[in-house]
Amino acid sequence: MFNTLVSIPGYQVNEELYNGSRTLVYRGYRETDLLRVVIKVLKNPYPSFSELLSFRNQYTIAKNLNSPLIVQTYSLQAYQNGYALVMEDFGGISLKEWGVGAIPFG
Repeated sequence: MFNTLVSIPGYQVNEELYNGSRTLVYRGYRETDLLRVVIKVLKNPYPSFSELLSFRNQYTIAKNLNSPLIVQTYSLQAYQNGYALVMEDFGGISLKEWGVGAIPFG
């Protein structure tokens, strides 16, 4: 079977959580202390300057917000031609997995 998970030094990635039009999101852990993390990467193998800037701004804004209601960001790592955004894993599941999309609204 073809492995589509990313390989980021210092992290073990074991599950794809989201595969969108612009980003991929994975669940794994940091190898040094086994901290559970979520890692978001740009899907485009050659992102534009605008995509890189937007991704970096997302990290900068989230890093400077101190609230228990916002997912904590740990680091922004160089990854291939872009970045990998490493965030806390609070154990959430996607709405799709939870079945929200299947609820009829009448």
